[in-house]
Amino acid sequence: MNLQDVVDELAETLDRSIVINDPGYKPIVASAQGDDIDEVRARSLLQRRTPPRERDYLESIRVHQSRRPVTVNLDHLGHLERLAIPIWHEDALLGVLWLIIANRPPLNTDDFRALDAAVDMARGMLADRDGGGVGSARGTVLRGLLSADPIVRRDALIAASRTSGLERGPATAVRALAVGHDTGPVQRATLGRAIDVGSGGRLSFLREEGSTLLFLGRSDDGAADDERLEAETKRQGVKLRSIGSARMTRADTDLRPVADRAIAAAGLAEVLPELAGRADADEVGPWMMIADVVADPARLPAYSPAAHVLLTDADRVRRQTVEAFLDGAGHVRDVCEKLHIHRTTLYYRLENMPQVVRDALDTGLSRSVLHVTLKLASYWEHSGRL
Repeated sequence: MNLQDVVDELAETLDRSIVINDPGYKPIVASAQGDDIDEVRARSLLQRRTPPRERDYLESIRVHQSRRPVTVNLDHLGHLERLAIPIWHEDALLGVLWLIIANRPPLNTDDFRALDAAVDMARGMLADRDGGGVGSARGTVLRGLLSADPIVRRDALIAASRTSGLERGPATAVRALAVGHDTGPVQRATLGRAIDVGSGGRLSFLREEGSTLLFLGRSDDGAADDERLEAETKRQGVKLRSIGSARMTRADTDLRPVADRAIAAAGLAEVLPELAGRADADEVGPWMMIADVVADPARLPAYSPAAHVLLTDADRVRRQTVEAFLDGAGHVRDVCEKLHIHRTTLYYRLENMPQVVRDALDTGLSRSVLHVTLKLASYWEHSGRL
């Protein structure tokens, strides 16, 4: 995605042509021009500069000094009225977005949300082009939470904990909203901004990853948050594929693994009919393990607490006993022959397993996950990857 993509989609969303000029009044990028084009815009695009007379007028009304959108009446110069939206980063003007508003229906709330989203995206792209950072303090922290740099992520988490009251633990959750793959970048950004603003502070838009939007929130009212996500997505006419969520654990040092679990849960919710389009990572752990098994062997124990206990237990006999018991499908005679022990010894060992292991052995799906996890752990151990 580039600046041209943003301008083209915004023009389609608003049904009017768009131009972004640099601070020197030269066009940086423009959408296809429709019926609303006038003589000065045509000349500006053809000559790659704003004519001197019009430039002098814009400077006289201080368009480039404004921090807010400015309605520019050019009737006296024989041109159409237009809206100018300066694009600032801190104290630097990066450009001005222009659209003609004369003889067109008034812009509505959704139009302005799309403009705000497009301007935010343009700001980031223009700042990157000029080699600068971008964003408000809150925006910088939110973006930093999922930065590619782990140090930036951890610093952002500390900052969010201090300034926003973010709790480092299960009270904090990430929600992944998977939307239609054909949803454009401006439409996704507009949706993210609308949910952020309309949630009353419950959901903060972090970023989009592909066609999935990520939000930071709390885990105490997930059903209500899902309803908010679904309602706004429907209101904006965006296809909703699924919603996934994940809670932060005490072991997480940043939000990246939490976001990954939320995205994985959303992926499962989309493909498994029984989940009806909604999934929480804590409730679909076995499925997530199966879906994620080839990604990272270090994650395997997290999907089965019982396996984690056995894999980290200094007493290797416990793991050996449970694995043999599962391999033998619970047939005591066969298990005892394999382990060369008496059945009383087997019962004693099983009865004295940690509670989490006994619970797993008593539950069908957890027992299966435990078995698969131990086998996968053995595979990774033998291959030198665990």
